Amino acid sequence: MMMISRDGGATPSTMRTPCNPLLRLHAASARRTETAIAPPHGTRGPRRGARFGERDARRRCGRRGFSLIELLIVIGILAIVAAMALVHLTTTADKADAAAELTATLLQLAQRDAITRQSDVILSLDTAANRIRTVEDYNDSGTIDPSERVIWRGLEEGAHFAAPPMGRVGGGTLASVYAGSAITVIGGLPGVVYRRDGSASSDLEVYLALRSNVSTEYRAVMVAPSTGRVDIYRYSGTAWVRTTQ
Repeated sequence: MMMISRDGGATPSTMRTPCNPLLRLHAASARRTETAIAPPHGTRGPRRGARFGERDARRRCGRRGFSLIELLIVIGILAIVAAMALVHLTTTADKADAAAELTATLLQLAQRDAITRQSDVILSLDTAANRIRTVEDYNDSGTIDPSERVIWRGLEEGAHFAAPPMGRVGGGTLASVYAGSAITVIGGLPGVVYRRDGSASSDLEVYLALRSNVSTEYRAVMVAPSTGRVDIYRYSGTAWVRTTQ
């Protein structure tokens, strides 16, 4: 772009200072920038490749570690995951204990009912459906009459009768979910009969589990025939431990 001078000659626009104050300020700033980045006379400026290499090195040095906030976030996430896993393990153990305690309670109630009513009470195991049947045998006939009261109770949710792969409480192997020297089969189900004096017709071992592949979730319920006493055992991973006093 050319401008006409007062004497009629043509003058390049870059040779004159702009009249607009904003344009004048911009031009001055551009000159200062060029002066700042221009290398000294007779020397060469730094090579572009060298400048970029230094910049990449600074970037790599700045990314070698983690900030404190990032570390705290990771630790917080790990703590939450560990807490969730602990809650799950505690819940499964509690359910296994609840299943054993329910079985023991039903046995104790059958004994108490026999003493109170002065008549036999039959407690049987439905191992296929994971439930327990109680029959109030009013006439001590050893059979289930239509007029006699029958009560069904399922195990704790998720629990089931299971043969212990680690062996019985007293030692030895067991292929079934229960054991006893004189188990009575009434109405197609095995069990014991509580007498009016509180004794049981046979000793009894009942084994339960929540997950069959987790040994520490196995529980055993034992009945002493002479007194009808009920004890609960849990498997610790290496041995059976009695939990009742």
